[in-house]
Amino acid sequence: MRTTLLLTILISMLLGIAGGPADSAAAPARVPGQRWDSYVGKYPSDLLKGVPSLKPRLRALLGANYSLFMERLQVETPIEKVEGALVGRGCMAHSCGVEESILAINLADGKLHCAILSDKFGGKFRVFSEDKEHVPAGLTKAMEEPR
Repeated sequence: MRTTLLLTILISMLLGIAGGPADSAAAPARVPGQRWDSYVGKYPSDLLKGVPSLKPRLRALLGANYSLFMERLQVETPIEKVEGALVGRGCMAHSCGVEESILAINLADGKLHCAILSDKFGGKFRVFSEDKEHVPAGLTKAMEEPR
């Protein structure tokens, strides 16, 4: 009886029935044992390499704007922890202040948030968010900072 119960629980967890969402795209960015603080002072490209599950989520979030976002991370600045979010940013070479990208991860829930500044958007930031109701203050603050 006990073996059957343990086997049922194990199979349920493997199938995603009892273990939370089976769809990795819907899972939060938080990786078990992940220490987000270890990325403070490193670059956004280090974060994307170090946490491979972020790239597919970023692609899903940005859709057709993914390439636009990545092209604006050519010149990166170190990641900072700003008001409860991990914030990394960059700009297109020779176009800082005009063509920029910002990536923010809300440390409370692991949701991704991005902003792209581009002439393609009328020279204003366009925000992309996994949770539009709770855009972290760190992203808003980063968008307000002059470059």
